[in-house]
Amino acid sequence: MDFLGTFLIVVLIVVLAVPGYALRKAKLFGERAAAVLAVLLLYVSQPSLMVSSLLKNAFQPSMLVNFAWIFGFAVVLQLLVYFAAKLIFCRAGELPARRVCVASSYLGNVGFMGIPVMQMLFPGNGEPVLYAVVFNVAFNAMAWTLGVYAVTGERGAVRPWKIVLNPPTVATIAALPFFFCGVKVPEQVLTVFSYLGEMTLPLSMIILGVRLADVRLRSLFCDWKVYLAAAVKLILSPLLSLGVLVLVDLLVPLDAFVIVSLYIIAAMPTASSVLNFAERYEGDSETAACVTLMTTVLCIVTIPVLMLLCGVVAPV
Repeated sequence: MDFLGTFLIVVLIVVLAVPGYALRKAKLFGERAAAVLAVLLLYVSQPSLMVSSLLKNAFQPSMLVNFAWIFGFAVVLQLLVYFAAKLIFCRAGELPARRVCVASSYLGNVGFMGIPVMQMLFPGNGEPVLYAVVFNVAFNAMAWTLGVYAVTGERGAVRPWKIVLNPPTVATIAALPFFFCGVKVPEQVLTVFSYLGEMTLPLSMIILGVRLADVRLRSLFCDWKVYLAAAVKLILSPLLSLGVLVLVDLLVPLDAFVIVSLYIIAAMPTASSVLNFAERYEGDSETAACVTLMTTVLCIVTIPVLMLLCGVVAPV
């Protein structure tokens, strides 16, 4: 994938936020619009995307090794970036803002944006999409444990049962027996899941546009912590990922698509989960919204540039 092709794909994705922004500015969306759409996204659209991504692809026993690599590395990478961000933001502003910046640095938009990006970058190749699904399972486990703790600073706020009992993970677990056993799902059923799953990217970007309409531009562009968190998420995280993967590949050869998939997923912007946690647990929701928006805008440039480096290190 060349720079221009990747750039156009990412631009088209970000443009999907325009309707949400325009409708909110025109007062056609109320104050609760983002919250209502987020419920549809979390409980219907993203779980359907997980199911359709699994059922559209055929399982091969050789995939299990790569799945294990993806899951294990997803956990390790998020822990590495978490501790790096803790050091970077140890003296950055008020405590709630520091906590949000740390969470924003390692929780990436894997499900809402990562899977659709894989589908667009590698049309006709289901492997990277499956790897994104596996990474998303690890992401949800980390988000509902370390992510909640990072935002709140309270162990009591962590609910371990949420590691499994969250809609995308429940949907993935439900679809796994069909995937592993090669059960042929009726085309009509798969079509329903496909239609609902394809709403994930547009819905997530529309929600982003709605939230952008409510953010003060001064807080978005004039807070150095927002830029620093964006740099950690969009540059440090993927480069750290690629560096570790290259070192591992020297010792234990890895599939090229495993390296590329993990690298691209690590380059995704900050997940909206950070904002959701900040709002739910009374954290710094303004900083969370700003970092989420800033990383999504800046990824228009960072993802294509990082793809150029990927083409040199691990061509596919």
